[in-house]
Amino acid sequence: MCKNNCTRLWMKRWLVTIAAVPVLVSGLAASDLGKRLSIRFAPGGIMALGGSYSDTAKLSNVVNLGAGLSLGLRYQMNEDFILELGYDFCWLSVKGDSQPFAYKEQNPALNLQMLTVNGIFFLMSGYRLEPYLTLGAGLYPWEFSQVPIWGSPWPGPAKPEENFSDLSPAINIGLGVDAPLSSKLALFAELKYHYIFSRNPGKFGTDDFTQQDFLGLSLGFTFSFGGK
Repeated sequence: MCKNNCTRLWMKRWLVTIAAVPVLVSGLAASDLGKRLSIRFAPGGIMALGGSYSDTAKLSNVVNLGAGLSLGLRYQMNEDFILELGYDFCWLSVKGDSQPFAYKEQNPALNLQMLTVNGIFFLMSGYRLEPYLTLGAGLYPWEFSQVPIWGSPWPGPAKPEENFSDLSPAINIGLGVDAPLSSKLALFAELKYHYIFSRNPGKFGTDDFTQQDFLGLSLGFTFSFGGK
């Protein structure tokens, strides 16, 4: 019980920190440090790939294509390398025939968050299109929610006294392209693969829910305080 409450408290503190980032960034923007900073915002889509939900179904057969929002704070180490702190929130609605009977009227969903640290390596810079590779890791809080967003989690599949939620480590790798619109503003598109170490038989009482992987696509903007 404490673990679930502590996780939620930790998440609330993280969200407060995220909300404070714009204030902090605006103060830093006037400094030399701030000239290396940029922020990222992007809506996007996400799909489940090959992980198992149960002994008879893949997660991709249980949830629909999802949507998400992505935020990032970037620090430019040099012309070709950027370090990024990211936060993503994604939701994937549960298909009708897979919805628990108790929640069918509430549109249950898988809520997936991503707290990441990524390195971004530009293959070319100074051009109209600037392709890059991204590689990183982080912690991914997730839950099967009784409602679309921020609901109470379902009971665990084999341990109903446990919530069907966890805080799982994950890795990600992707590729993208920046299209500078001005010295400060750029449009970008990014395709990213996520592998989540979500298997937890000790908590869920079953090995049927395995590691999960997802493929995400985002399209958004970056704003650089210092310009290029």
